[in-house]
Amino acid sequence: MYLLWFDGVDAESDCKPRPASRLVTRQDPVYESHSMEVAASNSLPAFGFLTVVEDELHGFFGGYLVLSELGRPLEFHCSTPVFPSHAQRILYGSTLRSYLLGELIGPVLVEKAKLPVLAVLTDLEEMLSLGLVWQGVLAWVDSGNEANHSPPEATGSPGPVLDLEGYRLAGSSTCCWEPEKLREELTTFVSYVDLAEPFERIREAIREAQRVTEQPAGEADDQTAAA
Repeated sequence: MYLLWFDGVDAESDCKPRPASRLVTRQDPVYESHSMEVAASNSLPAFGFLTVVEDELHGFFGGYLVLSELGRPLEFHCSTPVFPSHAQRILYGSTLRSYLLGELIGPVLVEKAKLPVLAVLTDLEEMLSLGLVWQGVLAWVDSGNEANHSPPEATGSPGPVLDLEGYRLAGSSTCCWEPEKLREELTTFVSYVDLAEPFERIREAIREAQRVTEQPAGEADDQTAAA
């Protein structure tokens, strides 16, 4: 059995800033991800958490974290940054984020994963467009005021909705899952972990990888030796 885990130093080759001024495709090496192997089980219930960190200088960094139902890490992948050109921003307009997150970055990270998950959760509504190119349980974790919720905008049509532990989990019309079944599957997990917390883990892991790669080689070696 295998557990895939992340070490910020070893992720240097995949999370370091890399310009992408041309029109990128899913075959572009900018989407390669990184993982490390340790002991784990494919049979354990698991959930995937998918988000993106946007950096003004370097673009969009994607991160995908798989957790056990006890909230322990089983697998992590992070992508190299995607930086849309000025022409892309003009041509894609308001649909740019949905395209980059849900149709380019998201699919590659999820498909790289080795462990099956009961559901993929995201804290970014634009990531729901992943449902256009990937089949599986996909839900947006919205922490906003439940009284003011509107249908997910990724596809323009409402989908399944589940209120759980102060959050609203929502899917688009392309996300076919049963709210009560998902509630049952998440019962143990939410007793250990707040649904928003895994996304902070991903963001911090990406930031740490950026800090390591931006340090002079000597400094990074000194810190590694000190650890």
